[in-house]
Amino acid sequence: MIFTVYRLELFKMLKRPAAWVTYLCFLTLTTLIFATQPPGAPHSPRHGFPDALPAILTGDASLASTFGVVLIVLMICSEFDWKTSRQNIIDGLSKRQWFTGKALLLPTVAITLYLTRFAVGSIFALLATSGSHAHPYDPTATYILAGCGFLVGMLCYASIALCLSVAVRSSGPALAIVLLYQVLDNIAAVILRSHRLGDIAEWLPLQVQSALVAYNQYLPHGASADNPLGHSHTGMLFLTAGAWVAVLLLVSYRVYMKRDL
Repeated sequence: MIFTVYRLELFKMLKRPAAWVTYLCFLTLTTLIFATQPPGAPHSPRHGFPDALPAILTGDASLASTFGVVLIVLMICSEFDWKTSRQNIIDGLSKRQWFTGKALLLPTVAITLYLTRFAVGSIFALLATSGSHAHPYDPTATYILAGCGFLVGMLCYASIALCLSVAVRSSGPALAIVLLYQVLDNIAAVILRSHRLGDIAEWLPLQVQSALVAYNQYLPHGASADNPLGHSHTGMLFLTAGAWVAVLLLVSYRVYMKRDL
């Protein structure tokens, strides 16, 4: 049944013009950003492989995360706007199944956007004709962890989008609040750090996301002098991000189950 619900969600997403417009805007902006970066820029894929891999794997996280939450808000709130969610329940879908389908959208959107930016960055890296390629290949585990960190960070923000979407149930206001949360999260972090509460600020959802895309923390011990975190801290970041996702999904589920159709 879960597969059927998931297939239904994919069908809805692929049939929504708004989803395609959002995705094409993301693809265009990602291409323009990669294309306009000079070969000598520190986060440019135009260094060629393997120099470009850190930038391709973890660069420009905010763009992918922002477009991800836009897609999620549009997909979920449009069902409330058009009363599609109510019709699904009338047609025999349970509220739990409906919510499960929406929860499965989170990793789907995150992986789709991440693979898109990875593919675009890889194309520019393959076509690169300049650069000395002084950066050696890092261990495979480093690349895998960096990619996973990027995706888990996206899921953090996507979970916030899901929670606000089922609570607000209107595309415009929900999207405004979700995007405003980026600003509020950073303001809260600055205030906490100014009051010597930096340890608390580090565990806010978007601060955790920002920390997860720091590529140097995934390098082996001693591989880089710029590694400010260390592997024990990195493991805690993954656990914290997972905890945020679980809590936000639980809150979203409770809010949705208690609200009327």
